[in-house]
Amino acid sequence: MTFRVLVLVVGAATTAVFPARAQKRGSVEVGAFAAYLNVDNSLPIGNALGFGGRLGVNALPFLAVEVDVASASKDGAKHRPLHVWLVYDVPAVSRAQVFAGVGYVKNKYTGTYDASDSGVAGQVGVRQRFGKVLAVRIDGHADFTPNAANKSYLISYNGNWGLGIGVSALLNR
Repeated sequence: MTFRVLVLVVGAATTAVFPARAQKRGSVEVGAFAAYLNVDNSLPIGNALGFGGRLGVNALPFLAVEVDVASASKDGAKHRPLHVWLVYDVPAVSRAQVFAGVGYVKNKYTGTYDASDSGVAGQVGVRQRFGKVLAVRIDGHADFTPNAANKSYLISYNGNWGLGIGVSALLNR
């Protein structure tokens, strides 16, 4: 039921407002976000709320390269994922824009647990524009790290995920 409501809200948002144009080559998105980061259950780190920032540049009208970093800590352990994304912005039919991306993730765990791992990641989300510069962005990502940080022969990969909401400045659009 909740998933259906989410799909309905996203669908209404993407059709209820005025059309938006494609981003120009070289346009920039700078933003900050709050995120819930869920760490693989095989790691001795708790899930937590954190904060992060992002920077993206459009290489083509609907294709961007983005970098984001977040940080969350709980019970003395800190999780810091760094993502590099290739993001496809679905051609907009309104001021809301759906996007999907694939990329690389480098996770660093510090504090009471000290390790790192890296792998591939995927993300989906929606960006709602307000005016020419401001946007609110909601996204989710999943990380697949085949070289597990815990180095156990019983665990062949770690799977982390996160949900974020934030604001962005869309420059040179």
